Amino acid sequence: HSTMKVLKFGGSSVAKPERIRRIGDILKNYYSNGERFTVVFSAFGGVTDMLIEMSELAAAGDVAYQEVFETFSKRHFEAIHELLNEPFLSQAMPELEMNHDVLKNLLYGIFLVREASPRTMDYVLSFGERNSAYIISHFLRQQGINASYLDARKIVKTDKNFGTATVDFDLTYKKILKHYSQNPEVQIVTG
Repeated sequence: HSTMKVLKFGGSSVAKPERIRRIGDILKNYYSNGERFTVVFSAFGGVTDMLIEMSELAAAGDVAYQEVFETFSKRHFEAIHELLNEPFLSQAMPELEMNHDVLKNLLYGIFLVREASPRTMDYVLSFGERNSAYIISHFLRQQGINASYLDARKIVKTDKNFGTATVDFDLTYKKILKHYSQNPEVQIVTG
């Protein structure tokens, strides 16, 4: 196996569109030098806290969760409009809209049952890094990098201890090898 670099960018490094642009420049350099790499992105800075806040409000039966959700939604739609031009914008929008609809329904479910289990919380929090990696993968493609979005849940397999799950390394390693052998694009992975 030839070695592959795994680059990880935390929330503050992707907090604003101009920071994402800077990362795009760095990665474009790597890419044009023929480096093999995978990039892992966290949720945009502050987004995980917003997701926790909206879930807690919904679980407490407080309709104010909707305002936090609107702020979350607006932030991602503003970022995607600031970063993407056509045709990339039109390609990325439907999935982002669908994701936000799913999250909105999920929060309403939490609001109705007045409870957010660890499993539900894991799912809610995943929307932050999924949005981030998804938007950035389209931005990198626009930058001329052959990038592809990868939801880590496809390749990382864990036990069922939601909130503190343990990785099944044997199965995960097999899945990673298989995925990477079939997908030569630069993988942009959820953190």
